[in-house]
Amino acid sequence: MSEFENNGSAKGLPIKISGVTKVYETSDGPLQALEEFSLDIKAGEFLSIVGPSGCGKSTLLMLISGLLKSSTGEIRIADQLVEKPYTDIGFVFQQDFLMDWRSVIENVLLPIEIKKLGPVEKYRDRAMELLEMAGLAGFENRYPYELSGGMRQRVSICRALITRPPLLLMDEPFGALDSLTREQMTADLVKIWQKNCNTVLFITHNIYEAVFLADRVLVMSKRPGRVLYTKELDDLKRPRDLSIQDTPLFQKHATDIRHTFVKEGILK
Repeated sequence: MSEFENNGSAKGLPIKISGVTKVYETSDGPLQALEEFSLDIKAGEFLSIVGPSGCGKSTLLMLISGLLKSSTGEIRIADQLVEKPYTDIGFVFQQDFLMDWRSVIENVLLPIEIKKLGPVEKYRDRAMELLEMAGLAGFENRYPYELSGGMRQRVSICRALITRPPLLLMDEPFGALDSLTREQMTADLVKIWQKNCNTVLFITHNIYEAVFLADRVLVMSKRPGRVLYTKELDDLKRPRDLSIQDTPLFQKHATDIRHTFVKEGILK
């Protein structure tokens, strides 16, 4: 049973962040990463998070995952207080952290072994389905060192989804990829998310990527991070493909977000 039980119709979970601050104690004194951060995230929502480097985006994900504790305030997932790390979650980082001595499918199935969810073979069909959705059918018996960077990151996304987590946290997973691979990855991620319908928090520095993926974009301030602006994207209908980026409506949303950064002196 999931640690956070979803009682709604969506497969994802709602998140409520209330007055959260985070202060790190460093050798140079206290460093405040987040300031009075409050936000409600709907079950099954895809939320993109954009902001300048060092504004606390990654800290926010670590707090939601329970891997860090907030200094003040609280975070609730499905109305349950986050007080410790929990496992019913998928986390994708900028680096793929694949094990080169394990095949692709063995990497995808690794969380099943770690969490001792039963015989691994019971999850093999699920792993193959994810690999097919990610365009990796036929590569299941290859090893990570035989794959391109984009293919490796696809494997890491499949690994994060193998347990059907209701919450997926993604910390700039496409940042190290070339522009063409990055565009294809965003298109693939949209398709995978629409099939799984979990709640996704996606960190990126790319405004176009943020708008293309999300139901809503959260714009964060310079450190200490706080909510500057949220941009609803309900009028960008789904399903989406990359051609939507050429439409006037998409361009307007991207421009509105960029103007927020200009107004705050983050872009000049």
